[in-house]
Amino acid sequence: MKLAFLTNTNGKIPVRSITRTFASGKTEKVIFQALKELGLPSGKNDEIEPLAFTYEKFYELTQKICPRTDIEELFRKINGDKTDYLTVDQLVSFLNEHQRDPRLNEILFPFYDSKRAMQIIETYEPDEDLKNKGLISSDGFCRYLMSDENAPVFLDRLELYQEMDHSLAHYFISSSHNTYLTGRQFGGKSSVEMYRQVLLAGCRCVELDCWDGKGEDQEPIITHGKAMCTDILFKDVIQAIKETAFVTSEYPVILSFENHCSKYQQYKMSKYCEDYFGDLLLKQPLETHPLEPGRPLPSPNDLKRKILIKNKRLKPEVEKKQLEALKSMMEAGETAPPVNILEDDNEEEIESGEDFISDTFQVLFACWKRREVYRE
Repeated sequence: MKLAFLTNTNGKIPVRSITRTFASGKTEKVIFQALKELGLPSGKNDEIEPLAFTYEKFYELTQKICPRTDIEELFRKINGDKTDYLTVDQLVSFLNEHQRDPRLNEILFPFYDSKRAMQIIETYEPDEDLKNKGLISSDGFCRYLMSDENAPVFLDRLELYQEMDHSLAHYFISSSHNTYLTGRQFGGKSSVEMYRQVLLAGCRCVELDCWDGKGEDQEPIITHGKAMCTDILFKDVIQAIKETAFVTSEYPVILSFENHCSKYQQYKMSKYCEDYFGDLLLKQPLETHPLEPGRPLPSPNDLKRKILIKNKRLKPEVEKKQLEALKSMMEAGETAPPVNILEDDNEEEIESGEDFISDTFQVLFACWKRREVYRE
């Protein structure tokens, strides 16, 4: 990948930025000394003109701070540790026997010869005397191996930014755990504002720990259960998510439900999701990506501006029966749900105990296994 130092408001590169980049395992004094030897500003609060910090300066700086001792060892192995240079024949032998990929087509990618070796020497050897003699030093050898000719990826791919057309399971997902908490995990404060903040910061997966509300209105709440944390209303969180989900990024947002609610309050949760999210909520599989074994998941680009819910799912027959009972109850305007609906799930009612991106409340499509989508 290509790297570049960012400039500050003055249009210059702060020395502090360079020390932060290279100081891992090194003291800042080593960095300052190396900059000074290169004739560059070296004070802690100094700034460097971008035009003065050329690639050559950057290369020399890296060699002073992080010398490639592995390449030096390889160089000595090739020449038998007898000289300070490699001949054309030694370079050709190394390139064909060790550096060239034997799987390459010999017509499209022919073996190296003396002519090609001389081109490498003329391009990368900094010492003019050695260059004229057809020899390459350890420094020239290092420059060649670290050049674009030996890049580990195709150079035309370096300009690619956020290739988002692969299966969703192929990506790391920026995720938030116990999103609602402002601080402590035990005895902490819950806040709706935390959902706004993390989504605006680019997070694409947030957690909602859902519990039954104890008030007369029986509103589902979000809190860290049994940890003496304050609680917030589920519907307020859903509203906040709708307002900020796609402000920073249009890529899909996953709501990870840790669901402890009764069936009745789960039904209310599903209605809030449908009412608040509307078309943003993914309710059915995409036509181009049917839910079949062996078929890849949709890509982030396929799911732009869509909200997905990840939740445990009941066995289909149990879910269908209880959902129909709940719908009938709600349509009839009953306030007290049947006892059999409020009863806790039996272990055999939970399908394999696995997590899914699903529609426990039939607000999302089912059967995306958590282990395929969300890597913890």
